Amino acid sequence: MIDKLKHKERLERLLSGLDIDRPPVSAWRHFYENELTAEDLADTMLAFQQKYDWDFMKINPRACYHVEDWGVRYNYSNKVEIIPQRTWRPVLEYAVVKSEDDWLKIKPLDPEVGCFGEQLKAVDLIKRGLDGRLDFVQTVFSPLSIAADLVGSDKAFKALMESGINLESALESITLTLEKYVAKLLRIGVSGIFFATTQWATRDNISEEQYLQYGQPYDLRVLKTARKAKFNILHVCKKFNMLPLFKDYPVDILNWSKHEPGNMDFSQADKIFSQVFLGGMDQIQTLVEGSPHDVVTQLEDSLVDAGDHPLIIGPGCSLKPGTPDENLRAMRNSVNKGVNHG
Repeated sequence: MIDKLKHKERLERLLSGLDIDRPPVSAWRHFYENELTAEDLADTMLAFQQKYDWDFMKINPRACYHVEDWGVRYNYSNKVEIIPQRTWRPVLEYAVVKSEDDWLKIKPLDPEVGCFGEQLKAVDLIKRGLDGRLDFVQTVFSPLSIAADLVGSDKAFKALMESGINLESALESITLTLEKYVAKLLRIGVSGIFFATTQWATRDNISEEQYLQYGQPYDLRVLKTARKAKFNILHVCKKFNMLPLFKDYPVDILNWSKHEPGNMDFSQADKIFSQVFLGGMDQIQTLVEGSPHDVVTQLEDSLVDAGDHPLIIGPGCSLKPGTPDENLRAMRNSVNKGVNHG
């Protein structure tokens, strides 16, 4: 019988293929109203961790930090309701890329200044607050997803991607910026990065051929910069995602929503991947609209689905603001039954 493990030890043993006392568990979400300064973001992330005692922290940075330094503007005062809780998120006000020629205006940035620099400060504050007790990762968006957000319209970006004119020039500048940014994150002391494709690795928006041309080469450069991290997580977002396309990505953990249409479940993915899986909880319906009993039942079903494959319990994507506290506590507390999964 394995004694109760500390958070970092539990994760380290799982990643090494050793037995553990229970499945690790974590969750993450945006707190839009507290993302405007490094201090507020750090305080909010630390408070969320203290409230639920997750096994690792995935930092949710300001939702638009990755494009603001290139000139994209957002309105922070326009309140947008997100059901089931009144909250708000920044609303796009001005996008910088409107034509093929505009891609040439996207130049490499210094990640130590502006919004990127603000995130580095927040990460450092979080590191100090955690004081070595917990692994933590910072969210880094893929170069292709950043290029799309510079346009601000999925339809317009898909048209620009179809033409391809000057797009690779912008992707090169974005990638150079991210390489420097990730290197700075590792110097601060993050455990790794949470590398997110957003909606740009789904067959709803892009072909595999397009991703292999405009996504994968730049992804791999960013992940190469992060290779010395303790562990890195790849998040493949949305329904009908291209998960098998990422089979050879140099990451330790895969996160996706197995509950969204067209996506693999754990037993299917087990035949392709050796990486640890992160997920199993439906952040769209069950965690939001279900009962605590529904949450526990889904968690248990996901453990069965994973079988012997190493699994970290978590949502398939960011929690929706307003996800009931009782459901998050049901997810967090139910893993304490002592299931041995390693």
